[in-house]
Amino acid sequence: MTSPAWYYDDMRQVGVDFEDDDQVASYDERQQATAADDNRLLDDLGLGPDDVFADIGCGTGILVVEAAKRCRHAHGADVSSRMLDQAKKRAAGAGIDTIAFHHAGFLSVGLAPSSIDLITSKYALHHLPDFWKGMALERLYRALKPDGRLFLRDVVFSATPAAFPSVADAWTAWMLANTGYAPDEIAGHIRDEHSTYAWIMEGLIRAAGFRLERATYSQQAYGDFLAIKDP
Repeated sequence: MTSPAWYYDDMRQVGVDFEDDDQVASYDERQQATAADDNRLLDDLGLGPDDVFADIGCGTGILVVEAAKRCRHAHGADVSSRMLDQAKKRAAGAGIDTIAFHHAGFLSVGLAPSSIDLITSKYALHHLPDFWKGMALERLYRALKPDGRLFLRDVVFSATPAAFPSVADAWTAWMLANTGYAPDEIAGHIRDEHSTYAWIMEGLIRAAGFRLERATYSQQAYGDFLAIKDP
């Protein structure tokens, strides 16, 4: 289906260029992503053997591959073709053939209505401006089955605008000490990407129709959200 002229192009890169091979190669280490952590998350979210799963912004595929080992079918979507190449290689190496990979984003991925039991997305929704976050969340709501779950993890600032400069300084210092990101990349995230305030994110989730089951924050810079599509 052709999108109208006003529709946002969610395939364009925002912030870090994840078509760059060096960025892709260093991504998991920088994000401190591991299969063990993702399996603990899937345990917490209750992914079962009859479930259909989707990960939007799947990156190199750690989470979607671990999910595919324990569910009936999985979807992995990313706007970076280089990330998807790595995810496909990871799936093939694990002997997994039950993942449908989509070169797409939140606004372009084609998930059938009421077809998914659990959708996850980690550190991807901030690539969209808030208006389009709302549109994306509504699309995810439609894709979920009744009682389906949505888990979001992202850079979300649980601080007032007045307090934000000190939060930005503290987060920058933490990122420099604990990740491989350079000062200009951290500054670029705050300046050029679309991380939002906690109260806005919670409002967008509820406005899409979800019941917000829980929202937890750390460092005033990260948020985890579990939302339910009630029957």
